[in-house]
Amino acid sequence: MRNLVFFTLFICIILSCKKNYTPKPKGYLRIEPPEAQYMAFNMDELPYGFNLSTQTAVELPTNDSAQYRFNIDYPDLNAKIFCSYQTITPQTFHEYEDECRRLIEHTNRNAVEINEKIYENKDHHIYGSLFLTEGETASPIQFMLTDSVANFFRGALYYKYSANADSLAPVTEYIKKDIIELIQSFYWKKECLYRTNTKRP
Repeated sequence: MRNLVFFTLFICIILSCKKNYTPKPKGYLRIEPPEAQYMAFNMDELPYGFNLSTQTAVELPTNDSAQYRFNIDYPDLNAKIFCSYQTITPQTFHEYEDECRRLIEHTNRNAVEINEKIYENKDHHIYGSLFLTEGETASPIQFMLTDSVANFFRGALYYKYSANADSLAPVTEYIKKDIIELIQSFYWKKECLYRTNTKRP
């Protein structure tokens, strides 16, 4: 009987030491970029200007034929906003707008959803769209700005490495605020070309 009691106690001790493991939720690296501050970006050779985050570096092209193309680099976040500019006419406006939309659909063909937010500043002849994508996409944020008469500007955010959209969500949200600041502060330098009776196509 004594042996039976010891044996039972021994089994109970062994069973009580066994730990029950539960699966842990997937975790992501916590990224806390510094609070954004902005400065004016106004190069003489560019026909536009806007506010730019002080946490970025502007990469200018080495090819003179691409003088209106540049990148806004986030060296600490491994991200870039690729920007380009094109002169247009009222007749070619829709051509460039349609091409921009096709590029957005192509780069985000695996997106769950693409949300478009309209921007309009009639006083400065700026009309634009901000495209926010959900899901695993190559470019989570793209945008275009135009006067629909002479100027067309577009930008697209890309990361330097492939990563899960959820893990990049804090960075994307951080950069989105910078892009909104860019859009809201954007202006054309030659507003004298416009007339009060000029209507958007």
